Amino acid sequence: MLKITKLTDATNEEWDFAWGGCDYATFFHSREWFDIWGKFTNGTISPSPKIVYFSDGAKAVLCLSSRKIHKGLSFEYISSPASTYGGWVSSDPLNHEHALLLTNKMTSLGNLVWRINPFSDFTVKTMRQGVKDDFTHAIELDHGFDTVNKNWSKGHRAAPKQAEKLGLTVRLARSLDDWKNYHKVYLDSIRRWGDNTTSCYSFDIFEIMFRADLSGIKLWLADCADTVVAGAICLYSKSHVVYWHGAALESHFQMRPANLLMRDAIKDACERGYKWFDFNPSGGHEGVAAFKRSFGTKELSCPVVSTKTFISNKIHSVKSFLGLIKK
Repeated sequence: MLKITKLTDATNEEWDFAWGGCDYATFFHSREWFDIWGKFTNGTISPSPKIVYFSDGAKAVLCLSSRKIHKGLSFEYISSPASTYGGWVSSDPLNHEHALLLTNKMTSLGNLVWRINPFSDFTVKTMRQGVKDDFTHAIELDHGFDTVNKNWSKGHRAAPKQAEKLGLTVRLARSLDDWKNYHKVYLDSIRRWGDNTTSCYSFDIFEIMFRADLSGIKLWLADCADTVVAGAICLYSKSHVVYWHGAALESHFQMRPANLLMRDAIKDACERGYKWFDFNPSGGHEGVAAFKRSFGTKELSCPVVSTKTFISNKIHSVKSFLGLIKK
């Protein structure tokens, strides 16, 4: 009978090795992603990976960060930061038994927030209860760009050509000024979204990404003459590309820069042999989801698991009773 024989802190080398050899790993499972958010939060969220040893010799790294909650009275694990896909990575072949043991170990850690990785079939199959449903949209790239492109709506196929005729060009960001100009575009989007904004990042997070100088982080930019009018941050792992963040100037919407960016980023992913191009969850915004569906995407389940200890639940109940919890 398969068992977990040991659980201990994982080293950077163990994490990197497991991530690099894992077919279902995303950039969100990488040590670098956790380090970026540790720097951005000034250590409030800190990487806390664990390595699990099995009786059959297999190993897996639990991708975790931790932070203090309830004014230091307790702490919680986050897998992984910014509500992205978490769970585990392994360079060893795992089966349903491994996944069930890993799931039980994850949910026994105490206070935990965990978005299920939709690209690990075993994870999704082991989690059916106690979760908040959510989904992402993704394109399988196995058959090449021409096949992928045929599945797009007529408007999505025509829009990039229209953008090029109007003078838009696409390139990768090269300098800190490029990232600063993208942030200005993002602030214009924040202004437009208003109360519907689900997150608002300072420039710090983008500067940290730039200075990390990682091949797995690329900022795609759409230019009109010498002006950045749209951008998309894509994150790369072994077989998966995810469109994590994007923005466009409202004044240039009619030029369809977002469509041009997506075409070039997806075509590049096809040419470089990636298996998936992932648009990421849509935050409950139906208009955003509709835009993604028009690319012929598949809807993949990525529910969010949230567990709390008895003590944490009691603290939460007291704070709620005293009216200390924001609504």
